[in-house]
Amino acid sequence: MAGLPDPVAPPPLDAKPIVQVDWLEFVAFFSRRGVSRLDRLDNAMIVQEEESPIDDAEADAIVDDRRALIEDEVEKRVKSLGDVYPFYMSDDGEELRLKPAADRRGGVFYLLCLVISHFTNSPILRLLPSDANIAEARKRQFQTLATYAVAGMVKGPTISMGWPRSDKEPLLDVLNRMRELGSSGVPKTKPGGEASPKAKDGGMDIIAWEIAINHLPPPAAMWFGQVASGHNWAGKSAKGEIDNFLWAYYDERPQTNYNAVTIIPHRLADDDYLRNSARHGHILDRLKTPKAAERGYTLAKTGGIHVDGIEHVSSISRWVYDYRRAGMAA
Repeated sequence: MAGLPDPVAPPPLDAKPIVQVDWLEFVAFFSRRGVSRLDRLDNAMIVQEEESPIDDAEADAIVDDRRALIEDEVEKRVKSLGDVYPFYMSDDGEELRLKPAADRRGGVFYLLCLVISHFTNSPILRLLPSDANIAEARKRQFQTLATYAVAGMVKGPTISMGWPRSDKEPLLDVLNRMRELGSSGVPKTKPGGEASPKAKDGGMDIIAWEIAINHLPPPAAMWFGQVASGHNWAGKSAKGEIDNFLWAYYDERPQTNYNAVTIIPHRLADDDYLRNSARHGHILDRLKTPKAAERGYTLAKTGGIHVDGIEHVSSISRWVYDYRRAGMAA
């Protein structure tokens, strides 16, 4: 691994607390001790600030304000994710630490989201995986994680539609399998004219349904999910595709309510939700996706709920920790 760059670069002066905390998490993630010191961030920022010197009192105030905002952002992550958040602040507030492996239950889901969210346009991540590993993380690992997350949100059976499906199962076969699992509706024998001839997933990455109280069809509601790992996620929504999907692939639609969800690895600010929720229906971001994924995985393992890809959870861990080892070697 000789000659590799440092895994992370100092955040720019105008970086917001979300990016600054991401930087602290990356440093701890790549550290052999699993520790990231806030004074290292202070020093990195001071070096950049020296280009426009300020007096000591103002400099101290800037550091205090930055630390207060960082602590607030870490607290938001802890409050939203609970035990699934794989980091914690030291008692003196000077270090962000990676939890010991035994205490990181579900933490790998967060770590995968963190890494993927910085694959492109990152101001801090220098050490990128190979193109093949990036493609695997997006198409395989995040698709699997997103399937768990929708299962955890819906608390019902969840099917991975995203292509390439590991077993190349034809789309209409998937819909018939869903019917056998209780989703109801009658799929067509061949796609209708509304379907694209090249469509492998019909524009849907995940379909899940809420089980009715008596466990009989039809379900209480069906959820159609779009998995979007890139920064252009806002333009990808299942909400506008539901009606066309049902026309293209069903002779008789499932008689239930239809909802949409978009699953992303990014940490969204509040105004991002306000701008995009109407278009997407519901959004699972980095403050929600990992916790929902842990819940979905648990439901599949102990609650008897069918969730596609449950056998692939170890591949998520393997990908994340292979990448960590590459960064530690650098």
